[in-house]
Amino acid sequence: MSLINIGLSGLNAANAGLSVTSHNIANAMTPGFSRQRVCFGAQVSAGSQGAGVGVSSVERMADNYLNQQIYKQNGSWGFNKISSQYMQKTESLLNNASTNINTGLDRFYAALSEASAAPQDIAFRQTIVSQSESMVQRFNNLSSQLDGQTKQVSGQLDATVSEANTLMAGIASMNESIRDAGASGKSMTDLLDARDESVRQLSALVDVNTTYNDDGTISLSLDKGQPLVSGSSASVLKKDNDGSLALQRGNGTLALDGNIGGTIGGLVGYRDGELNELQRELDVMAYSFATQFNEAHQTGFDLNGDPGKAVFGGVDSIDGAAKNLTLLVDDPNQLAFASKAGEPGNSENLQQLIDLKNAPVTIDQSKLSIKDAETYQIAIAKLEGKSLNNGYTGLTGDWAIKTAQIEADSEASKALVGQAQGERDSISGVNLDEEAASIMTYTQMYQANAKVISTAQQLFDVTLSMFR
Repeated sequence: MSLINIGLSGLNAANAGLSVTSHNIANAMTPGFSRQRVCFGAQVSAGSQGAGVGVSSVERMADNYLNQQIYKQNGSWGFNKISSQYMQKTESLLNNASTNINTGLDRFYAALSEASAAPQDIAFRQTIVSQSESMVQRFNNLSSQLDGQTKQVSGQLDATVSEANTLMAGIASMNESIRDAGASGKSMTDLLDARDESVRQLSALVDVNTTYNDDGTISLSLDKGQPLVSGSSASVLKKDNDGSLALQRGNGTLALDGNIGGTIGGLVGYRDGELNELQRELDVMAYSFATQFNEAHQTGFDLNGDPGKAVFGGVDSIDGAAKNLTLLVDDPNQLAFASKAGEPGNSENLQQLIDLKNAPVTIDQSKLSIKDAETYQIAIAKLEGKSLNNGYTGLTGDWAIKTAQIEADSEASKALVGQAQGERDSISGVNLDEEAASIMTYTQMYQANAKVISTAQQLFDVTLSMFR
C-alpha cells in the first residue's frame, strides 16, 4: 500500500502543479498579477524511507524593490502627463484664430489706419467700432475659456481625490485581510497582488513611499512623511473650498502644500502655477490695452465737437479686466479722431491712437490698489516696456517652450515606467510558453504517477492470487 500512497502523493502534487499553472495562464492579462510557482518537498515515512512528495508551498514570484521602482516612476509620469494634457490644450487656445489677441490687435489697428485717409467717413468709423467689439470679445472669450479650464481642473481634482481616498481605504482593508490570513496560515498570494495593484494605481495619483512590514502589511506615506496608510487605518485627502489640500488622520488634519506629485500634484501645480499666471498676464494686457487707448482717445474730439470719452470699460481694476472688459462707445460719431473741436477731417489724434500699436506698455502703479499692485507685480513686469503684440508673442512663445518641455518630460517618464514594468514582468509576469511547458511536465508527472498506482494494483492482485 505504501507504493500506492507514494503514487497518490505524486498525483496530488501534479494536480496542484496543474492548478497553479492553469491559474497563471488564466490571469496572464490580469493587471498586477504575479505568477505563482508550486514548491515540492520529499516526504519521509517513520522508517526513514521515501513516502512520496508533498506541496510545501505556493510561491508568489514578486520583488518588492521592483514594485517600488514602478511606484516611483508612476508618480512622475502621472504629474507630467496631466500637466502636458492641459498645457497642450491651452497652447491651442492661445493660438486659435478666434481667441488670438495678436490677430485681433492687427485687425483693430488696421481699421484705424484705413480711417486715417478719411477720418470723418462713417463707414471707416463703423468698421473701427466693429473691431473694437471684436477685441472686447477676444479678451472676454479667452478669459472665459481659461475660467472654464479652472473649473475643469477643479472637477477633475475632486474626482481624483475621491479615487485616491477609495484606493487608500481599500489598501487598508486588504492590509487587515492579509494580516489575518497570515496569522491563520491561509494563502494570500492573490490578495497581495490585488493590494500591490491598488498601490500602483495610487502611486499615479500621488507620490508614495512604501514600507513592507513583517506581518505582510504595507505602510504608505507622502514624500514628506505624511501618513497615507498604516496597517488597517487610512488617512483621507480633503479639498477645501479655496482649493487647498489637507490630509485628515483621525481627529487631526495636516495641511498639504500641493507639491505631492502624481496626477493630483500635477493638477494643483498647473492650476496654481501656469494657469493662474496666464490669467494674470491676460488681465494685465486687457487693462493696459483699454486704459492706454482710453487716455489717448480722451485727448481728442469727436464729430459732434465733444471731447472724447472712454471707449472701453470694465477696467477699474486689473483683477478680472479681461473678463469684465466692455465697449462703451458704439456710436461711430463719438470716436474722437480730431485734435481740435469742429475739425472732422483732422486725424492728428487718430494718428496718436494708431501709434499705440507699437508703443511700449506703461502701467501707472500709483493708480492701482495695493492688492492689485502686489498680486500682479510679476505679470506687470513681464509686459512693461513691450508693445502688446510683442508681449502676447512672448507669452505664446514661452508657453510653447514650456509645453514642449513638459511633453518631453512626459515621454521620458512614460519610458521609465515601461522600463520598470518590464523589469518587474521579467520576474513576476506570466510567460505563456513557459506555462505551456509546465502543463506538459505536470501532465506527464500525473500520468507517470497514475502508472505507479496501476502497477501497484497489479502487484497487489498478483499477491492475492497466490492465496487462491
